[in-house]
Amino acid sequence: MKHLDAQALSALAAKDPEAVAYFREHLASPCDTCEEFLAQSTTDGLDGQVDALLLALAPRKAAAHDEVGWMRLKRRLRTSAHAGRWVGAAAALAACLLAVVLVPKLVKAPEQAQPWNGVKGSSRIALELAAVARGSDGQLRRLDQGAAVPSEDVLLLRYHATEAGSALLFQQTGDREPELLGSFQLEAGTHDLEGPQGLAGVSLSGEEGPVTLWLVATAAGEPLSPNEVQGVLAGSKGHGENPLSTARFDVFVQTGQNPR
Repeated sequence: MKHLDAQALSALAAKDPEAVAYFREHLASPCDTCEEFLAQSTTDGLDGQVDALLLALAPRKAAAHDEVGWMRLKRRLRTSAHAGRWVGAAAALAACLLAVVLVPKLVKAPEQAQPWNGVKGSSRIALELAAVARGSDGQLRRLDQGAAVPSEDVLLLRYHATEAGSALLFQQTGDREPELLGSFQLEAGTHDLEGPQGLAGVSLSGEEGPVTLWLVATAAGEPLSPNEVQGVLAGSKGHGENPLSTARFDVFVQTGQNPR
């Protein structure tokens, strides 16, 4: 049985019919060897090339899920068969051990650059946001927009940006004002949302009903003010008045039951 390696990627890049047919079938099911190669391929600038090659193997009618990103995320969070089961309060500790840093709501906004001065920047980032839920048992589930999730879940976010920039993450529950969770540096392409300490996880503990996560970004070098962002999210300013880009992901939090 053949697995992904440098030679296989070269064949896929050349659209070799035999290689394309073989790996389309082979990657239809999980393969630890290929996943290990994918995890290692994130170095030397190969990440985007590998993603493009593998996504090209998918049938044209397939749903627009980020299959490669999903595989990478599962690989990053995978533990041994004996250590991968979490229950009760142990889940919070396991989150730290797996380098998933829960993002707290900030009581006070961090110091930021001066507010936008009205001068439009060179470009606006095109931004998309997706999420997966990690349950108290450690299992990951991909989510659709508006999906029902239990309050015990932690949301892990993945974004796509057309260029590098800086971003603020907000959480809005029901009709309440958006609350700032943190600031992040974005890279061009598709990546997990993470800070210096690892993946950023948003806890849903204590929440109930509709919850919206907002990722608001501006191109590198452009100022990003929490007050300006809150004005945009509240609808006080039109999107055409500033260089901010916004992406949102909605879930419905259910308490005391498992929506799965």
